Amino acid sequence: MANESLKHAKALLFDYMGTVTDWLTPVSRAFAENAPPGATQDWVAFAHKWRGQFFTQVAEINKNNSDFVSIHDIFDSTLSQIQAGTGLEWDKETREALIRSWGGLLAFKDSQEGLRRLREKYTVVILTNGITKKIIESNKRNALDWDLILGSDIVGAYKPNSKAYQTAIKILGLEPSQCIMVAAHAYDLEAAASHGMRTAYIKRDTEDMDVNLSGYSFDVMIAEGGLLGLASIICD
Repeated sequence: MANESLKHAKALLFDYMGTVTDWLTPVSRAFAENAPPGATQDWVAFAHKWRGQFFTQVAEINKNNSDFVSIHDIFDSTLSQIQAGTGLEWDKETREALIRSWGGLLAFKDSQEGLRRLREKYTVVILTNGITKKIIESNKRNALDWDLILGSDIVGAYKPNSKAYQTAIKILGLEPSQCIMVAAHAYDLEAAASHGMRTAYIKRDTEDMDVNLSGYSFDVMIAEGGLLGLASIICD
């Protein structure tokens, strides 16, 4: 065990998009496949911009204590925001295809075996800003097995809203210190830690690209190996 603070842990709660699965490949590919004639955008950068705008809007929703907004509506409005001023035009059908690309998540190569090993010792749970139905479909396609899936539509909030973590802990019937939040996003783990949860940071090349991690403290940091790297530390 890498850290004594983890020895009483019983459940692992995983962020999904960017931690367990690759969102960038399917979304940037959808942009490229649906590019308007003559478009010369860097679609990888454009996909990152879309996701960044998603986080900005979620932060506004949480800050204003707004009523829950569906993730589809957030993706739709943020697509319009990043589209503005670019000259890019997509019809309604194509916009829906772009939004659906977020459901085409691809498991990282370490995720299936890493999750299998982790599940032998811990209850494994998804705590995601995604919608539960789409996450279930993604897991079937990627052959990933979980004990529980908690989408934003189930907990009624988007991380890092306190309600997301508190609801998950309550559903599991555990103490916060018995739960390890696993994510490739420092903001997610910082919020989880504020509720007494333990934290495991998974380094992914597509995530936290502009975040200075020296300002954060995690119970365990996995610099390489993803979920297999985590399993090698907390399962042995």
